Amino acid sequence: MLKRLVPAAALIAATLAPSATLAQVVRSSSTVPVYNFVQLSVNAATIAPDEFKARTEEIRSCGDARKLAKTIGARVNNGDTVMSTLLPYDLRPILASTQTGRATPVLVEEGSALHVVVICHRS
Repeated sequence: MLKRLVPAAALIAATLAPSATLAQVVRSSSTVPVYNFVQLSVNAATIAPDEFKARTEEIRSCGDARKLAKTIGARVNNGDTVMSTLLPYDLRPILASTQTGRATPVLVEEGSALHVVVICHRS
């Protein structure tokens, strides 16, 4: 099943990494989940949603995600120490239920793009 997330265009880009110093403080003093992740995005016209879903379900690590991105020509956004409270509200429960090293269900951006997020590390 593909999940529709609105707006997905800025899923991660607007929330990427606060400074390393702030991130260290957040990690040591907060009970809010903090994620390190990779987001893969493709134009929906370049790959069928079902194929993208099948390929991303095989991901078992962030290294796998980066390799797949090269293979299918996906854009890669890296998120380093991003607090869950800075992420879109719709995305928070999806990330919370996604295992580390695995991809989220495919997130569809109004038919124009497909996205998955792979959690590299959470604290």
